[in-house]
Amino acid sequence: RRVTEAPQARAERRSVAQMQIARSLAFEQRYGEGIAAYAKVKAIAGIPPHHIWEAEEGAKELERLKAGLPARDPQSSRTRLVPLPQPGRTVFVSPNGSDENQGTQERPLASFARALDEVRRIKRAGLPEGGVRVEFAGGVYPLPAGVKIGEDASGTRESPVVFTAAAGGKPVFRAGVRIEGFSPVTDPEVLARLPEEGRGKTLQVDLKKRGITQYGTLGTRGVGVTNGNNASLELYFNGHPMTPARWPNEGLVRTGKVLDTGVAAEGRTGRFVFDSPRMDRWKTAREAMLYGYWVYDWADVTVGVARIDPVAREIQTAHGTSYGFKQGQPFRVFNLLEEIDAPGEWYLDRASGMLYFYPPEVPAKAVVELSMLEDPLVRFADASHVTLKGLTFELGRGDGLVMRGGEANRILACTFRRLGGTGITVDGGMGHVIMASNLYTLGRGGVSVSGGDRKTLKPAGHVVENCHIYDFSRIDRTYTPAVYMEGVGIRVAHNRFHDTPAHGMRIEGNNHLIEFNEVYNVVRETDDQGGIDMFYNPTYRGTVIRYNYWHDIANGEPCGQAGIRLDDAISGTLVYGNVFHRASGANFGGVQIHGGKDNWIENNLFVDNQYAISLSQWSDKRWGESLATETVKGFIDAVKISEPPYSTKYPDLARIKESPYVNRIWRNLAVNSVKFLAHERVKQDQLDNTVTRIDPGFLDMASGKFGWKSGATGPRSSSFRPIPCEEIGLYTDELRPELDSSADEYRMSSGR
Repeated sequence: RRVTEAPQARAERRSVAQMQIARSLAFEQRYGEGIAAYAKVKAIAGIPPHHIWEAEEGAKELERLKAGLPARDPQSSRTRLVPLPQPGRTVFVSPNGSDENQGTQERPLASFARALDEVRRIKRAGLPEGGVRVEFAGGVYPLPAGVKIGEDASGTRESPVVFTAAAGGKPVFRAGVRIEGFSPVTDPEVLARLPEEGRGKTLQVDLKKRGITQYGTLGTRGVGVTNGNNASLELYFNGHPMTPARWPNEGLVRTGKVLDTGVAAEGRTGRFVFDSPRMDRWKTAREAMLYGYWVYDWADVTVGVARIDPVAREIQTAHGTSYGFKQGQPFRVFNLLEEIDAPGEWYLDRASGMLYFYPPEVPAKAVVELSMLEDPLVRFADASHVTLKGLTFELGRGDGLVMRGGEANRILACTFRRLGGTGITVDGGMGHVIMASNLYTLGRGGVSVSGGDRKTLKPAGHVVENCHIYDFSRIDRTYTPAVYMEGVGIRVAHNRFHDTPAHGMRIEGNNHLIEFNEVYNVVRETDDQGGIDMFYNPTYRGTVIRYNYWHDIANGEPCGQAGIRLDDAISGTLVYGNVFHRASGANFGGVQIHGGKDNWIENNLFVDNQYAISLSQWSDKRWGESLATETVKGFIDAVKISEPPYSTKYPDLARIKESPYVNRIWRNLAVNSVKFLAHERVKQDQLDNTVTRIDPGFLDMASGKFGWKSGATGPRSSSFRPIPCEEIGLYTDELRPELDSSADEYRMSSGR
């Protein structure tokens, strides 16, 4: 009480003290007095917004306890969708139907394209009250061309357009083809090129004889490549992507001395020494490709090979890269017939159309498929009030769904899998929802979502919720996260993201909310990244990262891996109520702050981390140099930080040049993470952090159950507020009746 009444105490310290009064009353089950104590928090002028909502949450919990209910309502953090109305018209589609039919239940249509034409016809005549429902019976639907849903098939709030699975049905829209008829390789020239390990085990099939002549392009792709091709053919065996024949089969090798820097902007290609007897195998190789981290261990690029010289022990690339090439960097060679030496490897001779494959099992007893369609499988072009529900899309060479513009579209309980590109892209528009969907086995990222107006801070209102995204970044392995978000006011909640070589999420923009997500087994290959990354723009402010579970994030690379990475001047971000369990690698803590200031790291739990929080200080000189660059001046001028809404929403931003390098690190609990602050050279603002080796009373710390035992001392020993761990991650409801068991359904693909 003395702190709350002390005029010299800062407002946020008084609010913490007042919340402790309320919690003390709650421990004594004096719920009414506790509610009144929380109400006093909101009367303290100048406190941060998250102290207001913490007090509001605390008061709601006491109100529920007072009423004899559990303290928390799990439903309160879940998006409540407005129910779809009863449709005025239903169109029926079945794999056994015909596009010559009328679309009735007795005479269903046969394809998505024909059903979409029927929706357009109905709309031209006037949408009925309740809208149009297109119902797909279970089964497989060939998808020879992408589906485009435009304004001519849009719905309205009162009359939406819905494309949905029939009750109990599982419609699958397949953009690939099944191939059969493999036979042994008999051509002496081919046998001579095959390695000894693959002879007698490699089979072949002639794609041209089966009418397959479009194979996509083997082109430069990856970080910094603006015209890369993301639509090359892939081979799948029993649902799993096979490996273009490569060396080494596991891991990477290192470049030797660089003879040509290969900086693309200078018109250079790469040339480097690779002194390996393995090169003798590649004398006859055609269309060999290179994949590597050519300068930085966080930036991958695929390039073609112009020349392999086994005598001089040199490799020359067909193209340069944005950063060029550097000695000692990791890479591999792939797309070589000469390297089919292990089960699952394959090679396509694009000139002859002959596919060579070392199958894991007898192909006659398996399903062997090729991805075919290069365009997005589904496109929304300024469509609004359209719902896809319960549909599966697969076997595209590029992206799954691309949505541009529009308003209030919904992607519910859908699956996007076995794709060469990104699962779902939302570009602009307002109020789109992606919910209860599964996205996996993706060549690039899971969901890329943008929207809102950064000048006015108008929010997009997009939501990504209760989605399971895994086995992504198989081909382009960096900067292709489970969720990439850009703009203002996007919410990502209650998702499960895991198993990728690089980071889990990437944030660009302002006022995003990332909450109740579980992120693990990310950053398995790359370096200098985290479960979530923000980078470089000091005007990115107002984002809240709360109540997430970050675990098992480390890979031994020398720079570092973190749960949350606030990189290069990211400031004004709130990290509140997160759990970091084994989420610290090399030089990074569970939270890594590189140069940023004005961040709040409050009320987080760190368990079994090398460091809880790591800071890479920027001096005043470095801050001044950064702010003086044309790039950062452009960021600042674009949003006018000294004028509303930025000057009123982010007052610290207007003082960025003179404000000290200080972050608030308050009320955190670190267990077996006794190196609490690492690499700190300037005093940070710390309050009531608890560091201990003693189990403070978790349900089961060894197995990662961080709820609290009854009567545990931990919640009473400091102002650390218990985190609602049991609410984190996926949840069950009508759209997701069962939780996925990733251990049963997931097998990490070998990738490229």
